[in-house]
Amino acid sequence: MKKLFLIVMIIASAITYTSAQTAPATDAAHWSFALKGGLDYFNIHPVGDDIVDNGSWGAGAAIEYTINPIVGVGLNLDYLNFNRSTIKGKTIDPSFFTSVNLSNLLFPKRNSAKLNFYANFGGGVAIPSYSDEVLPTGTYRRGISMMPYKTNALAYTGAAMEYNVSKLIGIGLEYTYRGYIAPDNAYVEYNDANTLMATLRFKLGTGSKTHVRDMTTLEYYPAPAPVIKQVENPYDDSALKSRLDGLDKAGMDTQNRLKALEDDVKGLKDQAEGAKVSASFQNIEFDFNSDKITKASYPTLDQVASILKANPTWGKCSCSKSLSRR
Repeated sequence: MKKLFLIVMIIASAITYTSAQTAPATDAAHWSFALKGGLDYFNIHPVGDDIVDNGSWGAGAAIEYTINPIVGVGLNLDYLNFNRSTIKGKTIDPSFFTSVNLSNLLFPKRNSAKLNFYANFGGGVAIPSYSDEVLPTGTYRRGISMMPYKTNALAYTGAAMEYNVSKLIGIGLEYTYRGYIAPDNAYVEYNDANTLMATLRFKLGTGSKTHVRDMTTLEYYPAPAPVIKQVENPYDDSALKSRLDGLDKAGMDTQNRLKALEDDVKGLKDQAEGAKVSASFQNIEFDFNSDKITKASYPTLDQVASILKANPTWGKCSCSKSLSRR
């Protein structure tokens, strides 16, 4: 029950995480084909002489559609042997399976998907057959098929690791624990098996695309581009802009007049004695109904006074008190 609960939780987590992705997926290749071969060990009676006798070899093939960097589904076909001194036979196991990429599920922000670890779950049927039976005398009775091609229910779980050698090929190692619901038999009894196989995977459709098995979650679901929202100013600021433009023009006009005054003062030494220089400034203002100059006009008067004070030898200057606050 604990194993079943763990399996359900892993699959549910993978599906939940996948459905939570809202960013558009990257265009990628999804199909792959795998060949595998290695060892199997059946918990089968009658038992063999030792652990080497109880073990045998197996092989298989699988085709998978990797939906996204988290989940893939596919079809699996295994050919497993139990060739031991007490009984010889085989089983052909076709099944459906789901593969969950634990690396991308647990570490969605990792930098590379070169090496991946998977949890695999599957179910299907087993088609066993027994070719030899050991008689009490220790000899084989060959050609016996005590339960020829009788299908049994099959379920399995396992773990795998895979290293992406290139854009096209991946190599790995896969372990599975297989449970069989086999009917009782007077000659043979088995209900589970273990397999350990090396895998060679060919990733299909990778001519101009990256395969999903080579991608991290962030690569497949890229972060959406920031949305720049333009908000129109609800206020009419045309009057303010017009006033600022007028101030800029007035400031430029004052600077031009100051420059002209400075040039005229510098030229007094070349003129006849008693020559005068006159200048007017439109932004020099007085308080209403008063002979007092406004504070806003002080900066302009200070600049005029500075020009005159910096040239004391140019002649006498007659000016009113308002030319300077000093």
